[in-house]
Amino acid sequence: MKKKLLFIAALFMLLNTAMAQNETSTISADRPGMSTGTDVMPKGKIQWETGVGYESVGGSATYTLNNTLLRYGLVDRAEIRVGMDLLHEGSTTGLSALNVGTKISLVENRGWIPAVSLMANMQSPHIGNKSFLPSHLAPQLYILCQNQVTEWMNIGYNIGAEWDGAVAEPSTFGAICLGFSITENLGCFVESYNYFHSQGNIYAMDFGFNWVILSNLQLDIAANLSLQEMQNHMMVSGGIAWLIS
Repeated sequence: MKKKLLFIAALFMLLNTAMAQNETSTISADRPGMSTGTDVMPKGKIQWETGVGYESVGGSATYTLNNTLLRYGLVDRAEIRVGMDLLHEGSTTGLSALNVGTKISLVENRGWIPAVSLMANMQSPHIGNKSFLPSHLAPQLYILCQNQVTEWMNIGYNIGAEWDGAVAEPSTFGAICLGFSITENLGCFVESYNYFHSQGNIYAMDFGFNWVILSNLQLDIAANLSLQEMQNHMMVSGGIAWLIS
């Protein structure tokens, strides 16, 4: 009973703190979904994005007990990003590799000209549980694009290269995402994302909802499906994004 009361009190304090933030701020989160939007944190602003997830592949389950991404607007049009997950797989529980990176806004959306951003990340082979670490530094590089088609619909598309820290050849990542505004505060999305590699390709899709309950607080839920083996692979997730300042 005490634990329940403490949880309710903590949740109330979180919401109360969020409501005290600048109500003119508008949150723009990089979750949920596998693709990433082009928006960059304003200079001096910090945002916390976190959630939980479950993934099943051929009967083997991985639980994301917590995934956290911190984004900070370092200068105009550029942010720094730090992320790490707490995972449970089989009998192993521990932290994933530390992921540090940046996102830089290059071009703003004007008519048919898309917004364009560049994102680069690096996974460390030294920080985290050894069961979840890459063997070597694992860089990731993406070009992010987005067009606002109408007031209620946008289309985003990503292309990138991801190294896993084990082999020299990267996987090519590609995604296309349709986003829809159902109401002023409720949105949904559906996207296709794919990995291409000489050792095998992955074709998948995901979909979900996001609900902006305050101008600086968003809740989300999403599900992923394999287009190759729907019966053997699925993933669900849910989380929160909080524009702290």
